[in-house]
Amino acid sequence: MTTLEIVGLVVLGVVVVVIVFGALSRLILHSMKGPLEARIAAHYGPDEILLKDLGANSFGVESRGVLQGRGNGALVLTKDCLHFFRFIKGADLRVSIGEITEISFTKSHLGKATIYDLLKVRFSVDGSTDSIALFLREPTAWKNMIEGLKAGRATDERP
Repeated sequence: MTTLEIVGLVVLGVVVVVIVFGALSRLILHSMKGPLEARIAAHYGPDEILLKDLGANSFGVESRGVLQGRGNGALVLTKDCLHFFRFIKGADLRVSIGEITEISFTKSHLGKATIYDLLKVRFSVDGSTDSIALFLREPTAWKNMIEGLKAGRATDERP
């Protein structure tokens, strides 16, 4: 077997692995949507939800440290709160709109980086400041809506 043939087989193997991994990831994310929708429906009616992203990915909560992994789940915004439903039950985070102190974009959080804009939400609970960064499909829409809620603007204009 020539070097060119070996390189070709390696490239083909890498392509196959990437395709299989991509398909498997999409299948797993799709299978999570039903249980996440059910958990959201147990907390909020459809008329309460201003924004929802079932493919949200948390880069972690600052106070929990750098050793925590990323977390897949759903992010829901109502007029009263921002609620991250992590796929693993018991790890949800609910922050009232009044507790949010800053909304910004970042490309890294707790040692985890990406080329995409992450929505970083800084909040204060009982005098302690914390933050979470999330990968979302439309981070700008989330930032604008949360800033609108903080400023007391109407929330009828959903993206």
